[in-house]
Amino acid sequence: MNPVIESENDDASSPDGDVLRIMDLPEKFTVGYDSVSFTTQNFRGLKDIPHGSHFVWASASDASSMRTGFWFLTGPKEAIHVVQWDKFNDVLGDPASQTEVRIQKDNIPDLYPELPSYYALPTAISKGVDVQQRVDDLKENGIWRRLTSHITEKILKRITGRQTGPWHVHTTDRVKGSIILASERELEKTVSVVAVSELNFSFSQTDKTYSIEAIGSARTQQAVDSTAYLTSVIDTPESGLTDSDIVGEVQFAFIVGMHLGNESCVLQWWHMVLRILLRAFSLVVTKPQLSKLFIETLTAQLSYNESHLDGSILDYGVDSSRDLRLALTIFKRRLDEQLLTLNGNATNEQVAVGKAFLELESLAWKLGWDLRADYVRSGKIMLEDGEEVELDMDDLEAEDERGEFAAVVVEIDEHGRPKDMVSWD
Repeated sequence: MNPVIESENDDASSPDGDVLRIMDLPEKFTVGYDSVSFTTQNFRGLKDIPHGSHFVWASASDASSMRTGFWFLTGPKEAIHVVQWDKFNDVLGDPASQTEVRIQKDNIPDLYPELPSYYALPTAISKGVDVQQRVDDLKENGIWRRLTSHITEKILKRITGRQTGPWHVHTTDRVKGSIILASERELEKTVSVVAVSELNFSFSQTDKTYSIEAIGSARTQQAVDSTAYLTSVIDTPESGLTDSDIVGEVQFAFIVGMHLGNESCVLQWWHMVLRILLRAFSLVVTKPQLSKLFIETLTAQLSYNESHLDGSILDYGVDSSRDLRLALTIFKRRLDEQLLTLNGNATNEQVAVGKAFLELESLAWKLGWDLRADYVRSGKIMLEDGEEVELDMDDLEAEDERGEFAAVVVEIDEHGRPKDMVSWD
């Protein structure tokens, strides 16, 4: 199938935004666009789509484990976007020919009055939902913009490998270099090969965050603090990465992972959040803008996770919620240390990182997480019924063992001895 190429002469038939035309979507499908999802009898598209990054997905039912979706971008000049349901492979894809695309665009003036507005939420989602809040979520300063503020054409091209939009994704798509889970293998058996693609992220799940050339305390520092590794990836000339690109990858992984149930993207999100960005403790000094953008995105994602999603990204592992809470606690402690050291010499960008984290900490409190680093490690606490119990909190024991007591990463020879150990033989 040929990619859809938008013409600068395409007109959306309205000054209010772009038009999306979806051809041949079966009846009684569950459809989602941006932060809205609903079950529909006959969904043919949308009008009045505002400027920004948009994500649309569909599945045979709300409970279906298989979903297909696509990203598309809208700009200052209104355009018409056309996709088609591929009944042979059960995916959303491009129309069979550019002739079909042109026919659909030419027919938009007749279809336009029947298309629902982007902001006119279907009655199917109204029950038990604050409709006005859902409308506000879609607006310029709403949560969808905060979730996708760094999803750009550059990001979509690099991750999907597709040079023109729309950029299609599927539940079974795999992150390059990631471990294939048993559940993913089972899903692959039920779908066409056409549906499976490889997604390319800048940070491989198998990479080490320290250099093999580094030894002793230098290697330990790199293993504990991922700032040097993160910076080296960004500053590699051929990467062409910016701070915004890094945050865009976090946003892509979260949206595709949670809306399509793509476990590979969910694992990539956890990898970037826990192993890379929340361990980049020196980032507030070296790249404060990146640190701030990431914290703002993580705040939006955790808020969206609580208020809009049926499932939770915090449930994707036995210890996921605990690991994130501890990572945030340690990050807060290190951030406070860095800002205290800078004192009056902190730049406006560095101060902004601290302010952004205050919002994240406030959200964490609502989740029942206390990120303060000075709480008691052990002792007695009184329960609501008056009973006293012994408490032993060793979750942060490793974090406390820093400095001369910190664990050291060493390289072992064939005899099991550290290579840099002094020998007196």
